[in-house]
Formats: sequence, C-alpha cells, structure tokens
Amino acid sequence: MSQDEFQSPKALGRFILREALFGSLGTEGQGGYPYVGLVGMAAMPNGTPVMLLSNLSRHTNNIRKDPRVSLLLSERSQGADPLQAGRLTVTGKVAATEKSEVRARYLVRHPEVAKYVDAADYGFWSLEIQQGHLVAAFGKMSDLTAEELLGSGEMSWPKQ
Repeated sequence: MSQDEFQSPKALGRFILREALFGSLGTEGQGGYPYVGLVGMAAMPNGTPVMLLSNLSRHTNNIRKDPRVSLLLSERSQGADPLQAGRLTVTGKVAATEKSEVRARYLVRHPEVAKYVDAADYGFWSLEIQQGHLVAAFGKMSDLTAEELLGSGEMSWPKQ
C-alpha cells in the first residue's frame, strides 16, 4: 500500500504495525554499541508488538540489561525497490509477557514456530510503544505518538 491509499500517516503507521511479520530489533549491545537482529513479531488487537525471543539470543540478554529498544517494521514491497515501501520505527521498552496471553495469536501469524514455541528457552516479549517515526515515501514522513499508533484520533499528512 502507499501513503496515497491512506488518509493519514496514523492509518499507514497502524497498518504497518499490524501487517508486519518481521522486524529489525535494535538493542544496546556490548560497549554501548547498537545491536540489531531480525525478529518475528505479531501485533496484539490494539497493535502492541509481541516477539518470541530465545533466552540464549544476544538481543534478549541486551534487553535484560536495558529494556529500551527500537523496532523497524516495513510494509511488504509491491515493487523492485524496497525503499518505496512504507516503514515504521517504533521505540519503547520491552517487557516479558505471559505466554498464555499471546501464544495463540502469535501462532496464527507464525505457524512455523509451533515446533519450539513451548521450549523452555523461549519467551514472549511485548513492546510498550513510546513513539513512532513513519517514512511513507520521499518527503512523506511523520512522527507518531503511541496513542496515534494504538489509540484513536485523527491526523492528516503534514503540509509541505
């Protein structure tokens, strides 16, 4: 989809947040350097991103030290150039989430994880969004609040 198919950046941001199956998770790594890893994600009904992470992974260990993260999500590109697809970066804090609350929804989006979702070294983590930054196309960018991504309210494209 393109920004022209939506009436607002809020609508496009919400669409990307709920459509994305994978994202690039940025955590604070060794020596304070950013560490980015690819993670599977599913959105809860209100849009909250949930990830299934291994307790053995570097990003999970980083989260335990500092729960502040960035998560880059992209809509599925319709053309050859992935930079023409809309993308949304959300920042916030990650917290462990009770498996019973999110397991079924996650498996609908990622049936391939059924073979290890219940393994002892995996757990669900949810991202409490603080803010978002949407890039829809050249010159079409917008900062979004958590409320705009998860709640209600109107917002139109910024004047150029």
